[in-house]
Amino acid sequence: MRVDAQLFPQGHAVGIAFCDRVIERKKLKVRFLNNEHTVLVAPRRYGKSSLIKQVLLDTKIPNTVIDLLPATNAFFVYRAIKTSVVSLLNELAPKTKPLRQKLLQFIQRFHPKLTLHLLGQQLEIATNQMPESSIIELLISLDTAANNLGKKVVICLDEFQQVGLLKNYHSIEAAIRHAAERSTRVTYVFSGSNRHLLSQMFHSKSRPLYHLCDLLRLDRIESTIYADILVSRVKKRWKSAVDKQVISEILSLTKCHAYYVNALCRSLWKETKKPTRLSVQKTWLDYIEMQKPWITDDLSRLSANQRNILAAIAYSEVSEPYSQEFTEKVKISASSIKKSLGVLLRDDHVYQDQTGFYRVLDPALETYLHAICHFDFLEYD
Repeated sequence: MRVDAQLFPQGHAVGIAFCDRVIERKKLKVRFLNNEHTVLVAPRRYGKSSLIKQVLLDTKIPNTVIDLLPATNAFFVYRAIKTSVVSLLNELAPKTKPLRQKLLQFIQRFHPKLTLHLLGQQLEIATNQMPESSIIELLISLDTAANNLGKKVVICLDEFQQVGLLKNYHSIEAAIRHAAERSTRVTYVFSGSNRHLLSQMFHSKSRPLYHLCDLLRLDRIESTIYADILVSRVKKRWKSAVDKQVISEILSLTKCHAYYVNALCRSLWKETKKPTRLSVQKTWLDYIEMQKPWITDDLSRLSANQRNILAAIAYSEVSEPYSQEFTEKVKISASSIKKSLGVLLRDDHVYQDQTGFYRVLDPALETYLHAICHFDFLEYD
């Protein structure tokens, strides 16, 4: 049972749980090794963090992941970066005392000192400058130390779009750009789930991070690739093959969304009996029922028009949302649809696929809306 849980983890998927992403892994590995900075963009739960962690495991490069989701001000960003830089310096530091003392020469401006801890000598630093200036010096000093020690380092700034929401975002972004542009040994990865905000940060000429990085987008894993993986895992779990329609049902319900494929299969793989189409459907609906409090909470944050449009798209994907047919269906004017649809796209409730159809991004939300919504009874503004 423990092995099955590892195959479909609730958190990050690495090692035996990691699926595909062959092209993305190769691209990211090359960028890490060549000191090329990357902005990694995908909706929430698409596997950004798993991809980064897997490539870091593949390359064995010293690294740190800084979670900026809780960031509320510049001091939070500075403290998070300082903690990570100190951790990396301790990791990079030579084991012998004379060589560790030599490391201190590269970061003299921070009044470094070696203190004795249970695990041995640990480096400590201090700075009294403003957060933005301290961020620059911390990151440049790390690069200097890594260069002199002949090491490469990767810093991943996760949920980086939060920086763009801070009061003094411009000066923080400028500080990070200043350090990243001068980096020779530290590679930066900026990842986030709000594609709209990240696009503004890296594609707007008025922002300090304009065109700093190469862009890497994550799409869903292709169904054919997922199918082969699941067929193999079924054989390993139940020692026999499964009807292809069962695999198709899993991927149809989850829409090949990595988080939900893992969630559904995690439950199915706990059972002693091999899954059937009926058991897959029942397990999925049971899961939706468990997610209902979160789903309804998300829906409650939307306006009536936004909920109405979202429900209509969940019921049947739409290619022409401003057509007379659709406006009559949802009883909303074309101008109001444009405004509401813009918000739904911005906040990743809806996406437009390669064929031009608008679809609900979250398959659990789509299933819930499809099951309960009847347009004659929907409230509208």
